[in-house]
Amino acid sequence: MCIRDSLLGSYLTDPISDMSFFNGSTKPNEFKKLLFGLCFFHGVIQERRKFGPLGWNIPYEFTDSDLRISAKQLKKFLDDYPEDIPYDALRYLTAECNYGGRVTDDKDRRSVSYTHLRAHETPEHLVCRLLLEKKK
Repeated sequence: MCIRDSLLGSYLTDPISDMSFFNGSTKPNEFKKLLFGLCFFHGVIQERRKFGPLGWNIPYEFTDSDLRISAKQLKKFLDDYPEDIPYDALRYLTAECNYGGRVTDDKDRRSVSYTHLRAHETPEHLVCRLLLEKKK
């Protein structure tokens, strides 16, 4: 399995595959772009398992339930906060609680919370800035 397969699989899981969920956000553009970042993050997390101790110091069982709850929280936070996107809260819930809750090694936790999630879900990252910019 590769990142592409993981992305496809992520988009086919519940609730993401449900069109009322996928198209039901009050901020549809931001939701879809951040959801892509979340699915990409999930794929990277899954792919690292292939590399054994080079990927993770301790093997973890990240599952689709981590992605499911993170996607639901992403939609809820975007719908509940119409003015701004609460990146810090989303990052904390996703990295520290949903995915990081099972991570016991300090270096692995740092990798989940900083390296991967920050790179895929914050406006400071070039890709997300480009995705979230409105066409002029």
